[in-house]
Amino acid sequence: MRPHSEERVRALEQEWRERLGRVRAKSAADLLLRALPGAPVITVTGAASLIGRSFVQTNQAVDRLVAAGILKQTTVGRRNLAFEAPEVIQAFTDLERRLASPAGDTRVAAPVRAVPRRR
Repeated sequence: MRPHSEERVRALEQEWRERLGRVRAKSAADLLLRALPGAPVITVTGAASLIGRSFVQTNQAVDRLVAAGILKQTTVGRRNLAFEAPEVIQAFTDLERRLASPAGDTRVAAPVRAVPRRR
């Protein structure tokens, strides 16, 4: 049985912290790790506003999270860079798929409503 979504998000955050190594409390990286489950797609400007840190501090934290494989760079529109936390998005996709099936698994029982396609 898979863990509940809250437990999975907590486990993801712990795994991210292990990947990053030392993360100073209340640093931009620390605050961003805590914010990602609620905002899995960010821009640096939006993230800076979300965590209350400067653009420069947030940009450095984003770079660190990209290097650790926690965030993945993507584009929004023609020139705007955004970053996504694919593991958070996948966790919510999995939750949606579980909730869509009477058996709790769309591989065992067909969904009773539309669900995201498997990648």
